[in-house]
Amino acid sequence: MAEKPITTLVVGLGRIGWNLHIKQAAANPHFKVTAVVDALPERRKEAVDTYGCAAFETIEDALASGLAELAVICTRSADHGPHTLQAIKAGCHVLVEKPAAMSVKEMDKMIAAAKRSGKVLTVHQSARADKDLRFIRETIDSKILGKVFWIRHSVQTFFRRNDWQQLKKFGGGYLNNNGVHAVDTVMRLIDSPVNDVWGDLKHTVTAGDADDWLKIVIRGKNGRVIEVEESYACAFPPAKWLVCGTTGTMQIVGSEAKLKYFDPKKAPKISVIESAPAERKYGNSDVLPWEEKAVPVEPTKPYPDFYQELYKSIRKRGKLLVTPESVRDNIWVMDQVRKSSLWK
Repeated sequence: MAEKPITTLVVGLGRIGWNLHIKQAAANPHFKVTAVVDALPERRKEAVDTYGCAAFETIEDALASGLAELAVICTRSADHGPHTLQAIKAGCHVLVEKPAAMSVKEMDKMIAAAKRSGKVLTVHQSARADKDLRFIRETIDSKILGKVFWIRHSVQTFFRRNDWQQLKKFGGGYLNNNGVHAVDTVMRLIDSPVNDVWGDLKHTVTAGDADDWLKIVIRGKNGRVIEVEESYACAFPPAKWLVCGTTGTMQIVGSEAKLKYFDPKKAPKISVIESAPAERKYGNSDVLPWEEKAVPVEPTKPYPDFYQELYKSIRKRGKLLVTPESVRDNIWVMDQVRKSSLWK
């Protein structure tokens, strides 16, 4: 007997709901799009015509229909938490878009609700599939750079953005939109519990009233410092990634990684000279056996398909690709950034 596909409700048919989630769910034989929600009638009609599903104007009506066991929440950021709680209460598993919640307090309510109901709760933290992250992870694990102590991530452009993502009332802003990806990415690289967080937010060049510039410094209990700099207000972008270790450095610009490193076993030993420098000169004759290479940013291991892993979690009780607890760590960091920012 063929296994029943997971009946799926997609809530919100905007960019991410329509261009990604409904297409991926419909393309996977383990899922069946049975219902959608959107406030715009033309979007509802498009979904009905394309996928042959039911369409509703409100999430309340869709959940009351009982047409789905999985709800994919793709609404505005501020609605993610409330809509997730509604869906869990109605008996649905939930996949929610990022940012999953507006605060740790809200995230904790979502996690507790899922545990009480025995339902799957996961978050679409898509940046975990990015080649940069996976390549950096492999490079750090290879020890070619020695002990990594500092990582800097920077994404800059000059963009006077003016859509709903720049309004506080909808949960917009750089931190909640792009910044949540950056935080999730670097939290995969810190390799330690977080010791402390400093951050600042600003509103500079975009329309609306939400942040469009951010700076975050995260220090792990292992001493590793990670800096995140992202904004819509810089016309001269620096390298996207800089990874510094005790035996080398890696820089990523575009799709190319440049590495400069040495084998410590081949390096001459040095020791501190306590006496006054000869002829009052500083420096020494230390010559390191540097090696340099430029390589494409291509990780060796593939990343699992998100919807396939979600199917395993729901039907086979497999491990979640993205646990809500790991996302809670991100939301906690974002809370600390807001607290320390001078701009509110």
